[in-house]
Amino acid sequence: MNRPATHHAANNPPLRGICLVVKGEQPSLDRCQPQRDAAHTVTKFPRRPGPGVFSESIPLFFIGRNKVGLWVAREAEGRTGGIFLFRESAMRFAGECSLPAGCATMFLSERFELDVENRGNPLVARLDAAMRRVATLIPDYPPPMPIRRNIFRGEERR
Repeated sequence: MNRPATHHAANNPPLRGICLVVKGEQPSLDRCQPQRDAAHTVTKFPRRPGPGVFSESIPLFFIGRNKVGLWVAREAEGRTGGIFLFRESAMRFAGECSLPAGCATMFLSERFELDVENRGNPLVARLDAAMRRVATLIPDYPPPMPIRRNIFRGEERR
């Protein structure tokens, strides 16, 4: 579906951002120092691209999903971050935190946890805690279920 073109005022030009997508373990992916997340496991974030890609003055936000599938936005330097229900909300958070200049976003395919104070949606943070409690009740691998043979008329039971 095509959207109609929107016109912006000359005194308020549209913000342009950079979006990088990182998928899985790639040999060219540099890793920086490990960070601690809420579950006390090590989270490794990709290193910030060099100044040839974009300026050091542009803030970089990592956006991805956590263990229970909620969206997480985290500033690369670890200054701010938040948990969100929708990807668009995480992107809006990153943009608002870096006004007026804008920011670069890097989407991570690996799941990671928010390791700084949640400045996102407080209701989603409570939902995250509830989903984690429920997830502890569900086994990773369900127990095997016996398969019973259908007994039709005329067949004898064993």
